[in-house]
Amino acid sequence: MLKVEDLYVNYGNIAAVQGISFQIKEKEIVTLIGSNGAGKTSTLRSISNLVSKSGGRVVFKGNDITDCEASEIVQMGMCHVPEGRHIFPYMTVEENLKMGDFGNTKEIEDRVKENLIQVYDLFPRLKERRKQNGGTLSGGEQQMLAIGRGLMLNPDLIMLDEPSLGLAPILIEQIFEQFIKIREWGKTILLIEQNANMALQIADRGYVLETGKIIHSGKADDLIDDPQVASAYLGID
Repeated sequence: MLKVEDLYVNYGNIAAVQGISFQIKEKEIVTLIGSNGAGKTSTLRSISNLVSKSGGRVVFKGNDITDCEASEIVQMGMCHVPEGRHIFPYMTVEENLKMGDFGNTKEIEDRVKENLIQVYDLFPRLKERRKQNGGTLSGGEQQMLAIGRGLMLNPDLIMLDEPSLGLAPILIEQIFEQFIKIREWGKTILLIEQNANMALQIADRGYVLETGKIIHSGKADDLIDDPQVASAYLGID
């Protein structure tokens, strides 16, 4: 589904990502974990071409997308839900969702209706609040809205950047449970998380980033049981 080869991202003299390589198979949940400044967000933003790569190659569904425009990558079936949610605060929940896939043709209108049903089934709270402005929602509800808006594209791959950031533990658990359902729909998920314990509990495989480099990788269960990973990232001695 996705192959990242020898990826570099620099910001001036700062090397944010230093030659990382990884791949994701169809219908997998793969997580990139690491502390703040490890290069997780830069990796995601470079895959979707929101920041320039200093080197490397990205292949999505067999197509080299290294130099594609971000808008082209979206049309190919990749969705990026950024850190910080970035919803439209003065638009209603339903208007926010429709912004994920909008148009004037009958075909698009029918598709939007179908996708809305699916998103509301995943997040019933959004249906309850569909007429409220996005800015009046709680942090957890806004995160549901950001994820739902991404799903309106019906993507093959959804990339999630720090979806647990700033949320209460009970909300984090509720949202992460939905990632399992999204995978059951046939979607592939790349999850960027500081909450390594929660991410590894739902992931198939994981990669551990430190100062722009992958220092560990493997099955999620193996990483949870790895003493070095447990001590450094899971808070387990």
